[in-house]
Amino acid sequence: MMMMAMLAVTCVMTLAACENNNPEPDPIPNPTPEKPGGGSTIKAIHLNKTSLELAINGREALTTTVEPANASVQILTWSSSNEKVAKVSTTGEVRGVASGKATITVRGGGASASCTVTVSGQEIPVGDLKVSMTGTINHTQYTEGQSATVTFSRFPKSVEEFKMVREQIGTEPQGAVALQVMAYEMFRQDRKLGEQVLRLNTTTTNISMVLNRLKSIFDGDAQSNRPYQMAAFLKGATPENGYNPEKPYTVEIIVDKGRKYENYNTYQTTLIHLMVLTKGDDGGKRHISVMQTQKPGQPGEDGTYYIVNQSDGLHLRVKDKAFKAPFNGLD
Repeated sequence: MMMMAMLAVTCVMTLAACENNNPEPDPIPNPTPEKPGGGSTIKAIHLNKTSLELAINGREALTTTVEPANASVQILTWSSSNEKVAKVSTTGEVRGVASGKATITVRGGGASASCTVTVSGQEIPVGDLKVSMTGTINHTQYTEGQSATVTFSRFPKSVEEFKMVREQIGTEPQGAVALQVMAYEMFRQDRKLGEQVLRLNTTTTNISMVLNRLKSIFDGDAQSNRPYQMAAFLKGATPENGYNPEKPYTVEIIVDKGRKYENYNTYQTTLIHLMVLTKGDDGGKRHISVMQTQKPGQPGEDGTYYIVNQSDGLHLRVKDKAFKAPFNGLD
């Protein structure tokens, strides 16, 4: 099935909201909002490349410029003429799937631009998915100064691989954090796949909000789109180096000194507040909370695995990367 991703930005302000333990419905939007100022809709689109050669499993990001540059409403749609040969993400990252040719097209307003992709028979080995953990985080009682890391060789490429990783690390609080980082990036690369794994690792109360926030992260124009958002939570990634992390990838987690642990009666469990280290925030860390619960209807296999209650810190905008440093994508 051809993937099509609608990228919409109606103003230059990015709105971010946090999940809450007892969320209320969002207010009804103004039925007649004021139209933002600035230019008109997109009149022309230009791609940085009109042809591209990739190996199987190879990847490269296409970038766009639009005319007028100050278009007040920018809607971009990426598609592949043959997803069996090449796939394109919502952010314009093209991946080779099998030998052959495909046309990647981006559309906006009344304009479009295309790139012919040739995928050779050469294949880049994906490699085994290896995961390890260090450190300890107490399951029931806040212990000041505790920290942990999760290291992995690449991101999962399927639901089955995600479940395999969950079996290895999901019974620990830090494992649920790393799995959420993986799931967010999987969503960036493939909407359908990403939503499936997010539903395995996120409470049903907050999953809709999470999906909406991810769309705001990855469905923007050149000014607001942040394909490097998850890379910012990997060791070695900085705004100055384009958020290109060290390999293998490492997520660093510490206990939240400010919030500690709390009894969460709604789920009859202990809610663990943690912080993920990042160079994408002036404070150097972002909040995330996890828990185990046997509440019916929740993921986590009846309390076997930790799941994420709040992951607001992961989707709040990170610092813009340096213009001179390209983001090279994540494996």
